[in-house]
Amino acid sequence: MSKPRVLMITPYLPYPPTSGGRSRTYNLVKHLRYDYDITMVCFARPEEVTGDLAPLREVCELIVVDRASSPGLIKAAWLSLTSLKPITMRLYHTPEMEHTIRRVLNDQRISLIHVESFYMLANLPQQLDVPVLLSEPAIEYVAWRRHAQVAKPWFTRPAIAIESLKMRLWEPRAWSEATVVGVMSQVDAVAVKNATPGVMTVLAPNGVDTDYFRPDPGLARDSRTAVYMGDYKYFPNVDAVLYFAEAILPLVRAERPDFELVLLGKDAPPEIAALAADPQSGVALVGLVDDTRPYLQGSALFVCPLRSGSGTRFKLLESLACGCPVVSTPVGCEGLGATDGTNMLIRESPRAFADAVLSILNNPDMGRDIGEHGRDWVVRHHAWQHSASILRLAYEQLIGHEDPTPHMNKRARAEARAELERRLHESRGSDPRS
Repeated sequence: MSKPRVLMITPYLPYPPTSGGRSRTYNLVKHLRYDYDITMVCFARPEEVTGDLAPLREVCELIVVDRASSPGLIKAAWLSLTSLKPITMRLYHTPEMEHTIRRVLNDQRISLIHVESFYMLANLPQQLDVPVLLSEPAIEYVAWRRHAQVAKPWFTRPAIAIESLKMRLWEPRAWSEATVVGVMSQVDAVAVKNATPGVMTVLAPNGVDTDYFRPDPGLARDSRTAVYMGDYKYFPNVDAVLYFAEAILPLVRAERPDFELVLLGKDAPPEIAALAADPQSGVALVGLVDDTRPYLQGSALFVCPLRSGSGTRFKLLESLACGCPVVSTPVGCEGLGATDGTNMLIRESPRAFADAVLSILNNPDMGRDIGEHGRDWVVRHHAWQHSASILRLAYEQLIGHEDPTPHMNKRARAEARAELERRLHESRGSDPRS
């Protein structure tokens, strides 16, 4: 008996899994492929397809659509000023992507369409006879609104705020057009339902490979170092590093002059490179590494000083899976359900954050306890097997259900949604994360 076929549409090539979104998609596909045949259609720049994509092709049928390089500042400003739509909707909605999706729908018997990120939804045909799960890795208008409050230089804030307003208009429209919206956490579910009353949500949480990311008992932790990692094309990561360097790091180094923040990740901008080039800054830039585990297994702690962004953070899950204690802002650990003082330390002000860092640097036993509790918590609640099983339940209830698209009248659409929501609720049962 053939397996149902899922069409998965993503704005990026999910291999190699070098960022949170890529890791999420690749790991979910790895686990879901045993129950579903998956056709993946994704955007990628030409240079991204030159590597070995065999591991991805082993778990799905892969179709890549070319995407132009990201626009520079001037072009981005022009795109923003000449449309009521957010820039991302213009960049990720192309005739070639539309044509490719139509061809797949015509050539294959698709049972479910899984779309990553609201700005990809416009590439779908207007009339569909299969359900659509729109997965939102983050609530974009929330992420941009937060960034507008802290962005530097300050004169960029009005433009960022305008983009946030555009997303606040268009993102809920996309949610209302999907059969179900997949969210990372209950925090995101509340945001979706408040913005779009009546929309159905289902948890599609992030996870971590707890067999790959694990402590190394033979590696001693360096009591002088903390680590942070991220893709620095993502503006909240840049802000987090600069905020830590300017407001928190001096407070830590006043007591521990030997302390150093080690930065992992690609595409560090000039301001971070300049910071790392200063031998007195206390910041070291390693860049993109093939394996982050030695850093997470050997550093005293992981810091997550995020002030903007949305969604849940892979970097925290990977750190805790390695037994590395975490100090995070509330925004940084939003939606994970962590307990302050048990799974990690959660602090907001620069002074409180610095004191938490110092408490772990000066008390290795405390750091070890938080790391061990964090590891146990991640294994129970955030392993990829757990995340994939939750998504699999949603797939099972969606497949075979008629998508309540606009061709249905209002009453029929309401009845269809009510029935599907009942089935989804029953499938979640007593899961404490549902």
